[in-house]
Order: sequence, then C-alpha cells, then structure tokens
Amino acid sequence: MESVYCTIMTKSRLYQFLALISSLNKVRAGEFRFHVLCVDKETYNLLKKLNWDHVIATRDKELGEDILALKKERRIHEYCWSLKALWLETIFQKNPEVMRVTFMDSDLYFWDDPELIFNVQPDCSVLLSREEKYHPDWKGNFVKRLKRLTGEYNSGFISFKRDKMGTACLAWWREKTLEACRIDPRKGIFGDQRYLNEMPKLFSNICDITTAGVNVGIWNYRKYTFFEKNGQVFIDRTPLIFYHFSGVRVINQDNKVEIVHGTHENTPFVFTIYQNILTQLVTKVREVEPLFDGFATKEDLQKYW
Repeated sequence: MESVYCTIMTKSRLYQFLALISSLNKVRAGEFRFHVLCVDKETYNLLKKLNWDHVIATRDKELGEDILALKKERRIHEYCWSLKALWLETIFQKNPEVMRVTFMDSDLYFWDDPELIFNVQPDCSVLLSREEKYHPDWKGNFVKRLKRLTGEYNSGFISFKRDKMGTACLAWWREKTLEACRIDPRKGIFGDQRYLNEMPKLFSNICDITTAGVNVGIWNYRKYTFFEKNGQVFIDRTPLIFYHFSGVRVINQDNKVEIVHGTHENTPFVFTIYQNILTQLVTKVREVEPLFDGFATKEDLQKYW
C-alpha cells in the first residue's frame, strides 16, 4: 500500500517545511513522497529550484478558478485551511496507486518513522491525533473551555485511507471547510479543526491514534520530561515520534536566524535543535536563491484568535 504525505504552504513556512523534509529523510531514509500545494509563486519557484528528491510541488491555481476566488475572500491562513481536504482529495484523484494520504503541517519535526503510526492501526479509515491540553496550572473548567473552542483533535496531522469511509469522510470535510473556515466561537467554528470532532459521530472506522509520542506541542509539553539517548528523543520513557512546533515563527533578528514562540516556561531542548537546523537551512536557501525571503511577516506574528 503506497502511503504519501502532503501539506499546504506559503513562503513564510518554507524554512520549517525544509526542516520537516530533512527530518523525514533521516527517519525514512529517503523512502517517501511529499506533495506540496504552494499558494504563492515564490514558494513554488524555490522548491523547483531546490529540486529536492521526493518533493512534488503544485501551484494552487491548478485547483481551478473557483478555488482561487476564495483567496480574495479569506485571510491567507483561512485560505490554506480551506484547501486542506480538497488537496487531500486531489492527491487521491491524480494518483490512483496511492492508498493513504497524510496531511502534515509544515511545522512538524520527526524523530521517528511516521509509518509506525499507520502500521499499528492499518485498518482505520481515518486516523485523528488528539490535541491533549495540559498545563500544571490549568484547571478543569479552563481545559473544557479550550476544548469547546479548538476541539478535541489537532488537524496538523491527519491521515485518510482510500476506502469507503475514508473518502466519504474526506468529502464531507471538504464541503464544510469550503463553506466556512474561519475562527468563529459563537458558531462553533475553529478553522478546519473543530470539524474533526464530528467525524467519529458521522462515520464509522474513524480512529484516535493510539501510538505514543505523537503530536506533542505547546498544548501538552509540560506533561513530559524530555531527554535524548543515542540520537533518539524520549518523552518520559516513550520515544518521541514527532514534535509539533505550533506557533513557532522564523525571523531575521539582526542578521541572525531566530525563532519566536509562546513556549516560554521550561522550553524543551528540542527547540535548540530545531533552531540550529533552521539556521543551516536558511543558509542553504540563500546559497540557491539569495533574494528569497521566507521570514515571518507582521501578519504571521499576529495571533489568529
């Protein structure tokens, strides 16, 4: 069964995407295909120029004029959220040999093979990653309010199998995100993400990922003790499969690559590793295309909600 990965990207996420690809090259030994939907020409042109193995770049305009019209109506992050399910469907349609497509946010970084997740639950039509909300100072009522706002799951890592329930669920998600993909707590909308709460209610064979070490991020990192042994990162005694650097932005601070984020208390050492990798990749991009600027814009540095 061929399993492929995909994402949607603007140029201000390019450096982080290259870090994601670098991590997959390590844990998959280059054995993967990654489909990227580029929403600006700068990102597309640079990926074509880099010509990295296993990366297939596509422009959003190939999805049609009706879809491009959304670009004028929605903020750029809402536009990207709106295209997620459609992009997953498009990959299935154009690649009949593909039996599983997994969406990955560009700010993921892998320390172990993502295929381990799918091997544990090969029969699930859709695999959802819970957004476990934990902080030692958070009370139960506050956590409940957060869950009502953002949902039980995180849409930065979601996997669909080409079967009856998988494709039906994906089609439903596509309709919902094209209809509305903003943050509107009064209407129970949180981008593309809160729709995931409804998937197990509406469709059968929708599974929570049971593999440990998945989707650790700002929402729960305080729960774990991080340590490294023989190049493998562990959380407590569990190997970390991937860390989700949600909210991290790459900036140019006095000609030095810096990352800004909201993880200020007991920041795990994986952030230092991540910044060092990003610094190397920014240098590599400058060697290929000196005029490319993939640093965060003022809009990127603003909170969505």
